[in-house]
Amino acid sequence: MSSYCELIKFEYRKILCKRSTLITLLLGILLTALSCVGPLMGNDYINGEVFESNYEAMKKDREYNRRLSGRELNSELLSETIKAYRHIPLSEGQYSDTNEYQIYARPYSEIFYHIRKAYNINSLKEISSITKENLDDFYTIRQSRVENNIDDTTMSFKEKANSIKLSRAVKTPFIYSYMGGYWRFFSQIQVTALIICFICSICISPLFAGEYIDGMDSLIFSSKYGKNKIICAKLFTGITFTVLLSILLTIISYVTVMMFYGWDGSNAPIQLYIPLSIIPLTLGQVAMLYFIIVLCGNILSSALTMLLSAKLKSPFIVLVIMTVITILPVFVRVSEDVLWIYHLINLIPVKMFDFSNIISIFSIDLLGIIMQPYELFISFAIVVSIILLPLAYRSFKNHN
Repeated sequence: MSSYCELIKFEYRKILCKRSTLITLLLGILLTALSCVGPLMGNDYINGEVFESNYEAMKKDREYNRRLSGRELNSELLSETIKAYRHIPLSEGQYSDTNEYQIYARPYSEIFYHIRKAYNINSLKEISSITKENLDDFYTIRQSRVENNIDDTTMSFKEKANSIKLSRAVKTPFIYSYMGGYWRFFSQIQVTALIICFICSICISPLFAGEYIDGMDSLIFSSKYGKNKIICAKLFTGITFTVLLSILLTIISYVTVMMFYGWDGSNAPIQLYIPLSIIPLTLGQVAMLYFIIVLCGNILSSALTMLLSAKLKSPFIVLVIMTVITILPVFVRVSEDVLWIYHLINLIPVKMFDFSNIISIFSIDLLGIIMQPYELFISFAIVVSIILLPLAYRSFKNHN
């Protein structure tokens, strides 16, 4: 056991003692931190003039939303919101540029977002169509919208029934909470996941292929542990490096975002962020689930990197292939009309990182087992990674 630990330490030293690795890690950490606060830079303009900085706007909206925190999302709060928005004159242009919006409506902008989604309102003119009875039936109307969205998909009857059942498990009424930190975290984590993916590809691609370049493969195979422990140590190093990096950069993203935007909202329902979501989870639970998906997706990516590294003789070629696999799917858009292709494309690691997959209204019937997309992603990543690692082991072990 001690010899195995020494081999792992040696593999980590080979990765971390390279100047390129240290530069890559530092750049990754810096880029992660900067991208977290990037939206706070710059200014908001009205009629070509600076109205407020983005940072000031965030603080102002945070103050407004915290005033509403703890209030039940009911007909009383909805009526207040509609009354505030009726102050805005019906004119051409963006209503958010008007003084009336800034004075009366802006404090209720998050609540108005729920009104728009539940009552399918696309303009201020349609506010007058909402009656007192409609406001009292807010949750019934919202649920009807959710079920109509589910019914409009090409899911099977069994899949639709599961999605509807799941949506009805969402607890109501909603208690409003400020959630700016989680809003930013959910926007940021996809960028963080891509940074992790690139760093792992750069650092892990030489794990096996680098031995071919340095001519060390023959020495490894002739050593006492060349046929087993060294290869296992390399695989263990690649996976644990990915896990540790994922944890590190996710923590940096979470802490940085929360420090600037606020820590509120972990116990609030995800429906405050995505009003028509069917998932009965809190923002904190979704954040943890998102991290697990990012972790599993990057483990899958690293397992594929190690397999290519074991098969190919150049770390550069491995890195090129992994870069294509990481970047190209980002630009691929598949229609949801053909669901089996849509779900299949989303099993590519970089597509797993899309937040919309977590709060999707879809259920998936896989050989009679009904699951949610995020359950499929996690299961697929674990199973395929378990398959790829022995293949990488055999590829390097059988190399001539």
